[in-house]
Amino acid sequence: MKMSERRKRLLLNLAVVALTLLVLLLFRTLFPGFVERFVQAAMSIILPFSIALFLSYLLAPLFRLLERKIKQRNRLLNTAIVFGGVGVLLFFFFRYAGSLIYNQAVAFIENDWPRVVAAIDAFLGENTFIRRVYEYIQGLVTWETIGDIEIDFLALFQSLTLIVITIVLVPVFLFFILNDRKRIYEAIVVVFPKRARKHVIELSGRANRVIEEYFNGRFLTMFVMAIVFTIVFFIFGFRERSFLFGFMLGFFDIVPYVGPFIAMLLPVLYSLTDETLLFGDFAPLAIAVTVVVGQIIQNNVAQPLIMGKETKLHPLLVLSAFVFFGYLFGVVGIILAIPITGMIRETVRYLKELHEDKIQLDEEEKARIQATYDHTSPKDDKGKED
Repeated sequence: MKMSERRKRLLLNLAVVALTLLVLLLFRTLFPGFVERFVQAAMSIILPFSIALFLSYLLAPLFRLLERKIKQRNRLLNTAIVFGGVGVLLFFFFRYAGSLIYNQAVAFIENDWPRVVAAIDAFLGENTFIRRVYEYIQGLVTWETIGDIEIDFLALFQSLTLIVITIVLVPVFLFFILNDRKRIYEAIVVVFPKRARKHVIELSGRANRVIEEYFNGRFLTMFVMAIVFTIVFFIFGFRERSFLFGFMLGFFDIVPYVGPFIAMLLPVLYSLTDETLLFGDFAPLAIAVTVVVGQIIQNNVAQPLIMGKETKLHPLLVLSAFVFFGYLFGVVGIILAIPITGMIRETVRYLKELHEDKIQLDEEEKARIQATYDHTSPKDDKGKED
């Protein structure tokens, strides 16, 4: 009887899914562009909410400090204190460090970039094969081909509108997330059936821990990377450019494994134009080696200590997550790829814990797997033992 009820419930769920897909297909047929507009409308909310949620996790330690150490329980007052403190920090950052980095970026574009291009041309002039490849690629991208590209002003206007909406909504979402976090959490849990709430609370607690550890750890490692590489570039002899290149190494570290190597390109290119740097002609190679060593130390020593084992994922899984979620959600997907993957892993772990007795392999199954791996059969192994 129970099996029959389960089959009926399964068929009912499949029917609901099929009906939902049919309705969506019908909507897309009757109202062309409706699905695209719906996705754009959803992204206009998801993007600022995701940024606000990211910032809320960065500010969570400050809230815990106010609530547990200072014994300040008024969340509205805590939100005002955190907003005020962050506002003051951002003011001083943009007033001093931000303006310094901006001025160095402008100076690099105006003064250094022409010399970088000249150095690249000189290098290509000495290598005929690379020069031919470069000229071929350059021939594909000409002003004529660029002029033929049609600009979709409607899409451009929508993108600018999305940016403005994001800038306006992020502080609003952040305020309500910080101030009403518990009530939002309770409202989400209430939606689920009574029998499922225990699992929802457990899974959300694990997910919250993974996300908080990742974002706080990532922010700390980005800050440390920026300071360390600023000092390293000073030692190399980059002088005032060290602030720009060090900041870029730290900022691009938000994309592990890939980001620092993208940020490494500018100091490597700049080193081609400055013979006074440490190691002379071998400065580009020395910079690349330094970044690689820094990444190895960060990924194998600093990151496990700062973030914990919950966010420690295999590099292949990390890169696959970047490609997959980046394709789905763009830049937001790249930023959220690791925490989403960590949440999926914690969900799988929890499901395994609930059904440990059903999931664990017994000795006979392990023997069959080993025999398959060794291209033998369990009977052959048994005969050999006899």
